[in-house]
This record gives sequence, structure tokens and C-alpha cells, in this order.
Amino acid sequence: MQYFLINIFIILSICSCSEISNKSEAQNNKNTHINVVDTVKQDSITSEYNHISKEYLMGEINPEQDSMFVEVPSKYCIMRKEYIHKDVLKPFIAMYEAAEKDGVHLGIVSAFRSFDTQKWLWNQRYYNSSNPISVAGNVLNYLAMPGTSRHHWGTDVDLMSTKLYYYETDEGKYSYQWLIDNASDYGFYQVYTAGRKTGYNEEKWHWSYLPIAKDFLIQYGEKITYEDINGFNGCETAKELKIIEDYVFVIDSLLLE
Repeated sequence: MQYFLINIFIILSICSCSEISNKSEAQNNKNTHINVVDTVKQDSITSEYNHISKEYLMGEINPEQDSMFVEVPSKYCIMRKEYIHKDVLKPFIAMYEAAEKDGVHLGIVSAFRSFDTQKWLWNQRYYNSSNPISVAGNVLNYLAMPGTSRHHWGTDVDLMSTKLYYYETDEGKYSYQWLIDNASDYGFYQVYTAGRKTGYNEEKWHWSYLPIAKDFLIQYGEKITYEDINGFNGCETAKELKIIEDYVFVIDSLLLE
């Protein structure tokens, strides 16, 4: 509860980017996911991460009590206390310090987000309508449905600013170019790049630690079905909107190689 209350304040930064069945049916869903997963190299799964639970993948955990997470030292956070996957902290700090030497401040706006936090954010934007697909689609421009966010994994971070205009400033352009040129040296890649045909809008602030996130993506495709995506306003739209196929798996092609 304490961690959830702290994370409610994420709305202050994320709002700005808004300028952002039955058994056989479930089996069909699972088969669809397996086909999607085939686009990712199956041999990338490590022994340590090949038994990730549904609860973990959907953010239904408390990072303060989960050994997979560590707290991020406050100097690397912009707004509040953050948690991150234990094996992501060290490479992130290495990237942060290298960037700092070049005059770039890669402060974390948001790292881990729980299902409950994502639900709170989603329900603030989703409203009842005669056209729920349209409403959900608009929210999905920049915000994932609860249970489908990569932030649940602790491998992904929003950096610097989620305000679109920041990346039009000289500082924003310079910082973003630094990430493009250098982030991959530390294992980080931009997830939602420009030019994808479906999925979320481009997010220049959202970067993922690929060595671990690729394994979790495979696990997600193997274990999560549309029956699992529920418990929030408008959840009934998930299947029609093809949230798994057209959002979870529509990311930059480098993350699928």
C-alpha cells in the first residue's frame, strides 16, 4: 500500500505525454501467442529466468518484498523512490555515469510500476462510452493496459522527461542523440520507436535493458492469455484491440532479433 501510494504521483509526469471465454477460446489465444513468440530467439532464455510467474509478468508483486528487485539510489531518480530489476541497476548506473561525463542527465522518471499503479493511471483516463474501443485506443497512445506494461518487469525505465516538448529543446535533442549513439553499449534500447505500424506512439524516453527483457517478453507470450487481462475499466476491449499481438509485441525490431 505504501509503495502504491508513492507511485500514484507518477501521474504528474505521465499525464503530460498524453498531449498523450471459454476453454477452447483460451487455447486459441495461447496458440496465437506462440506464433508471435516465434519472432524472438528461443535460445535467449537463461536458466535463471525461465520460470517467471504470471504474477511477476503482470506486475502483481511488491518490489519491496521481492528478491528480484532492488531500490534505485535516490541520486538517479527524479521524482521519488524507484525499484528496478536487480541485474539492471549496475548497467544503468554505468550508462548514467558515462552520460554525465558528456553533460547528459539520465534521471529516472519511472522504473517499476505495479499492476495496481498501472490500473490507477489507466482508470483515470478511461471513461464509459458508447464506443469503448475508441476510448481505449486513445488511452493506448501512450499508456499500457494494466498487466501488459513492460514497466511491470523492472527492466524498463522512462528517462529524463515524458514531456514531448522536451525533445524539441536543444538539451532534449542532445540527450536523446546520446542515447541513440551510446545506450546499446550498456544493453539499453528504445522500445517504442517511430515508424511502427501499430502499437504505442513513439516514446523517446522509454528504454529497456534487452539482455533480460527479451527473456521476459518470451515468457509473457507463452504464459499470458486474454483471460488474464482483466480487473480494470475497459478490460473487455483487450482482445478486440489485439493488445498482446499489436501492442506488447509491436516494439522496435532490434528487440525482437
